Amino acid sequence: MLRTRPFIGAAILVVCVGAARGPAPGLRPLCAFNLPLTPAMCARLRNSTHAASHSWNASRSNETLVYTSQPFSGIVAISALGPRGFKPAGTLVLPSQSVGLGLTVDASQNLYVAISTLGSGTPSVEVFPRGATQPNKTYTDGLTAPVDVAVDHYGTVYVANLASAHGSGCKQGSGPGGDVVEYASGSTTPTRTISGFPGCPNAVAVDAKANLYLTYTYYPSSGFVESDVIKYGYQSTKGKALNLQVPGGPQLGGIAVTQSGDLVVENVEDDATLNQILTFGGGSKKPTSTIQYGGTGWGTAFKFFALLENRLYAPAYVAQSLSFLVGTPAEFTYPSGRQLSVQDPAHAAGPWSYGFAVSPGT
Repeated sequence: MLRTRPFIGAAILVVCVGAARGPAPGLRPLCAFNLPLTPAMCARLRNSTHAASHSWNASRSNETLVYTSQPFSGIVAISALGPRGFKPAGTLVLPSQSVGLGLTVDASQNLYVAISTLGSGTPSVEVFPRGATQPNKTYTDGLTAPVDVAVDHYGTVYVANLASAHGSGCKQGSGPGGDVVEYASGSTTPTRTISGFPGCPNAVAVDAKANLYLTYTYYPSSGFVESDVIKYGYQSTKGKALNLQVPGGPQLGGIAVTQSGDLVVENVEDDATLNQILTFGGGSKKPTSTIQYGGTGWGTAFKFFALLENRLYAPAYVAQSLSFLVGTPAEFTYPSGRQLSVQDPAHAAGPWSYGFAVSPGT
């Protein structure tokens, strides 16, 4: 279990992801993800050439596609990734009042979108076949505020689900924080529900053996904030806390498992000024490698990323002015974290990238 100093105002935000602040005076690199990168170097990486549109080209079967949810725009942006970097390929428009958050792609290249809502919308997970503009399946039963989704190789669907759209149960004494709703392959009726962990679920992932991993954050009425990863065996509702040890007071978010079984977790320190993607290799409880980004004064953080073999897909924060940053999709090497390509925000479909998924094509 990870413990950190109390942080006033910290919460698991679902409907409102939060606005990015500008860089601190004297610290104004163009790509905030990779601080050593100069503005000129970053500009050469921003090499997209076409504006996004509400369209889709189903013939892109051989291209790697990167999906990013845009919570403020109610869409999922699609980019094709080629030798020249990111090229906008279209957008998927979500239902009215929808807030798209966590994403995943299954073995059949179907895209799953966890959707929380504003107002009278219906919380759901929508499934889009590759190349489709409309979902062919929707999960709603048992869902109140989905934040992330994972699919194992059996086709079992797991949805990290808050008890309310604002995640009030993340704090002690405010009721249950949420659960993980499981659906057997082919069914939209819940098979079982996983609960009993403290606080709110942040993200879910599965490994090659169909084990489930869950990150959570809990704010007790006094003392330290808690965050950890819980591992569940296939079809089990009883998990084991991994008791990961991360120096500096972390709160864990997005999570993935590599083909070799290494655990990869996104971490945000309690003041949201130091952000990391940590790898725990070989069952280690301490990070075996770290990709670090951000710095004092940025106030930016993301919870989700996507891995495809030795590539990592996550936001790069690009300064548009002295007071405004745009989180735009970027590609990095894994595990080194070297930045390869950045979507030009002028050609992006929305101002803020949150959930990520990648589809390698055929």
